[in-house]
Amino acid sequence: MLQKLQNLFTLYKIIKARGNRELIRHSRKQLIEFIFCKNDLNPKSFFQAMFYWFNMLKGLDALVWRLETFGFLYSPNLNDEEKKKLNQYL
Repeated sequence: MLQKLQNLFTLYKIIKARGNRELIRHSRKQLIEFIFCKNDLNPKSFFQAMFYWFNMLKGLDALVWRLETFGFLYSPNLNDEEKKKLNQYL
């Protein structure tokens, strides 16, 4: 339990440092559907989704990888020019 709370704070720091704020502002509805698992691929109820994300905090690397894959986090090795290039089609 303590490890999950530590991972939650670490995730907060990662999102604060590497979060793709432009994409998050532009696609807020998709982010909410992603968090609450309301998409067609993996639908869950509210409580199942919260339990799912709480269990995902066991392995912070997998959770960060998923957020990077969906574009909500920048890769740690991108510079400002590459970040602008990624978001040019928003």
